[in-house]
Amino acid sequence: MTQAERDELKDKLEEFSKRLDAHVRDLKERGQFTEAHRNLIAEIRQRHDQMQKKLALAEAHGTPRDVIKIEAERDFSSLFDDLLQINERLDTGEMKGR
Repeated sequence: MTQAERDELKDKLEEFSKRLDAHVRDLKERGQFTEAHRNLIAEIRQRHDQMQKKLALAEAHGTPRDVIKIEAERDFSSLFDDLLQINERLDTGEMKGR
């Protein structure tokens, strides 16, 4: 994995973290941040941290780029799925409230 590819992956992780923080702030400001959201966000953050650790270990051990890329894409997909799940719960809650 080249330095540019590592930097790109690190940037994606950082951008995801910022988006997640913004999403949490938005939920709190609207008064929609429930215990279920808190638990799911904690799980997402834990997996995000694990991805950062995996990347650091892969760099330290010279793991082939393709392996890192495949794992990162899978992990990102899972994180985004969880974030979508939060939005779906909110949408469902808003529909029930109407």
